[in-house]
Amino acid sequence: MGPANHRMSSVTTYPFHVFGGVWSERTPDHLSELPRKGDIVVGNDVWLGRESVVMPGVHIGDGAIVAAYSVVTRDIPPYCIAGGNPARLIRQRFSDELTALLLQLRWWDFDPETLAEVLPLLCEPDLEKAAQELKKYLNC
Repeated sequence: MGPANHRMSSVTTYPFHVFGGVWSERTPDHLSELPRKGDIVVGNDVWLGRESVVMPGVHIGDGAIVAAYSVVTRDIPPYCIAGGNPARLIRQRFSDELTALLLQLRWWDFDPETLAEVLPLLCEPDLEKAAQELKKYLNC
């Protein structure tokens, strides 16, 4: 994805240069003047709510949830919930222990057969039980 920003160092932000001809002869190369903030990086198992916007350079950690209509301007840690305009951290989804176990598990890298075996664990609503089972599975 491009930087998705506008040149702000001159009177106008309009990209005259992209039209070629005399327009490009009399203006600086627009793309070289765009502020570069880096790639957007979205982790695994991330839920991006309806019409949320993620700005350039933002990293969204594994398992994060972004509320609908949010504008994400800062990084969101793994397994956290963020929302608003600008998006702010609302809360962690899980305990530090369960978050660490899930990040160690990396179930999204499993082959289909292994994933099928752990599906009951991944869908377990009792989070304490899930943490205990994950410890056993990971030999912790």
